[in-house]
Amino acid sequence: MPTVLTSSQQTFVDITDQRKLSAYITSNLPKTQSEDPNVLPHTYVPSWASTNLTLTPVVFLDQTSIPLGSTGLTIQWKRKDGTAAETALTSGESVSGGILTVNQNKLAASSSGMITYICYISYYDSETRNTVNISADITYTLVRNAENAKLAYITSDTYVFKYDTDSTLVGATQATLTGQVQGVTITKWQYKNGSGNWADYPTTSDNSSITGGTLVVKPTHAVFNDNVAQIKLVTSDADVYDTVTITKLYDGAQGEPGTPGSAGSGGLSVIISNEAQTIPCTSGGAVTAATNVTIPFTAYEGITQKAATCTVGTLPSGVTVKSNTAATATTAGSVVLTFAKNATLGGASVLTGTIPLTFTVSGQSVTKTFAWTKANAGTSGQSAVVFSVYAPNGTIVQNQSGTLTLATSAYEGATAISNATYQWAKYSGGSWVNVSGATGSTLTVNGSDIVNIQSYRCTMTYNSKSYVDVITVEDKSDPYVSEMLSIGGFTVKNNLGGLVPYVIVRTNQHEVDPLKGNISETAPANPSSGDFWYQVDHTGHTVTLMKYSGSAWAAATEAQEMTYTWYAQDKDGNPVTFNKTGKVIYLSASEIDSILTLQCDVSN
Repeated sequence: MPTVLTSSQQTFVDITDQRKLSAYITSNLPKTQSEDPNVLPHTYVPSWASTNLTLTPVVFLDQTSIPLGSTGLTIQWKRKDGTAAETALTSGESVSGGILTVNQNKLAASSSGMITYICYISYYDSETRNTVNISADITYTLVRNAENAKLAYITSDTYVFKYDTDSTLVGATQATLTGQVQGVTITKWQYKNGSGNWADYPTTSDNSSITGGTLVVKPTHAVFNDNVAQIKLVTSDADVYDTVTITKLYDGAQGEPGTPGSAGSGGLSVIISNEAQTIPCTSGGAVTAATNVTIPFTAYEGITQKAATCTVGTLPSGVTVKSNTAATATTAGSVVLTFAKNATLGGASVLTGTIPLTFTVSGQSVTKTFAWTKANAGTSGQSAVVFSVYAPNGTIVQNQSGTLTLATSAYEGATAISNATYQWAKYSGGSWVNVSGATGSTLTVNGSDIVNIQSYRCTMTYNSKSYVDVITVEDKSDPYVSEMLSIGGFTVKNNLGGLVPYVIVRTNQHEVDPLKGNISETAPANPSSGDFWYQVDHTGHTVTLMKYSGSAWAAATEAQEMTYTWYAQDKDGNPVTFNKTGKVIYLSASEIDSILTLQCDVSN
């Protein structure tokens, strides 16, 4: 098998008489960043604020590296958000010595979740007295973790204010309410007024704000109706809230409205500290995870605490009683309900319900209800898995020496994946070949393994699914370098037409094995005997080397001096059958499924 002298992949450059300027950008961080929306403020992994993103352009003139700061080298950076127009850099993005540093999580404010940094490079070549301009870019994307269910609930250090027979307040003098939220923010606190409508909690000296996480309720606040105050915690999502009831109890004066207790000593009251709760569910109305709900209760006769038991009424499907502890004269009782994982609580479309609770106090019965609501807004789901391969120290070796490290970045939402398996492969001879023993998250590549250009693929297996990414590395000092060009460019439209790729080869800045003739659809005018012509036939999808005999054109028996072997990869990086050879080939639009990457190996 002949030794491969040089390889090339399709590029979008013009061939000119000037020397070739090329560049790529190295990044110290992966090209994806994960956001966790379930904490405030949101967190980002990796955080560009704690570990600044550093982008370094690496510039070559032909095969010679041009250090940053060299005479004649000018570098300018710009940015683009999604598909919007290019703009100047913004705050938190600074350039020093041609290197761009980003010290803020800029993707957090990106409406598209994608930012491209573009490096414009200009170099004045003193040998050719030409100025060469190129650009390189690198794109970063934001991946958001799955948003957990949105929840809100209230806890309080007391739920009753007690008054003796003289209507004097005894016991607790205030209740401190604490709001707990997930996936939402607290907007304000409200109370139910005498008209039965929710109104903002009145301004008092006890609360500097009604928009914080706590609220002080005192018996003197104008929020009680018939000795009952109903308080509501309002959040940024109108469908996510919680309510709590604070009750005034009088000894020998009046019982709780609505109970069997009558005015005077012996009025019965039962206070349940958890009247309602939201249950995290999927978008299909099923409970996300097994959830235990505790319902504390306390019984009173007048203002005297009493023993009590609770009988739980009919439960929705998927709910069971985990425990039922009676109350005593000194301690609260509790009922613990378990909402089973995947339970639909009566059906996917059932969004709320109540559970009757019957309490027995001093031989009498008091009935209350506990309400549950599905938290389907902002349902928790499976976080996106993002996998990419990158080269922390760049993708270039020189003189086939040294080594390169290829690394992987794998996240499930904002959490780094640590229990995946890996397999690296090398693109060789038109197919992917597994690298023996290369089963880690990184791969060390020897410079001697890279012949001009070499592609590597990593397959990550995680939770029985496979994720693939491909990276290409280069050797910038081979004695032969090749460049793939194309008659008709590198794009087709609507699967119509065709292109004519061909390869030119240089060594020491001089072309070797040049084209034997012009490439065109029509024969050259006024040919001489022995002239060659590459005939393009769009109908037959062929390119044929023709030779002029002096009177007519015929297929040539001659060939180029070097051997050109072509390979192809589809849009997913998989090898496809591509049996074409020669310095010039025909590529039909029908052979391009969205994207086709061509590689040509050149040998003697």
